Amino acid sequence: MSSKPSILHLGDPPRWHADLYKKLETNFTIIRPSAEERERPAFLQALKEKRWGNFVAIMRPFWNTGGEMGRTDRELISLLPDSVKVYGSAGAGFDWVDTDILAEKGNQYSGAFPMCMLC
Repeated sequence: MSSKPSILHLGDPPRWHADLYKKLETNFTIIRPSAEERERPAFLQALKEKRWGNFVAIMRPFWNTGGEMGRTDRELISLLPDSVKVYGSAGAGFDWVDTDILAEKGNQYSGAFPMCMLC
């Protein structure tokens, strides 16, 4: 088992900024659930089972992929491990995520997803 902190990467594999991903992989273990695991029922079940352990961040670097689990709402957020501190997502809006509930849990949210904030 790796001693590096883990990041849950939601969505397709990286297509751009390979140098930043390499830097992330140097400092973090990147967990990439399959498309099937990202469907809401399966995703919620995986969180309940703690399948991905105590990851420290969630990243969704592409706006058009990684949202299969639907709205990031109280139900989903309540299942996140306490270790999660950062939720970063590509895109200009955040109407699909309940940022107030994330904040109550102590999570920082970035809608612009500056990937380098994790480096």
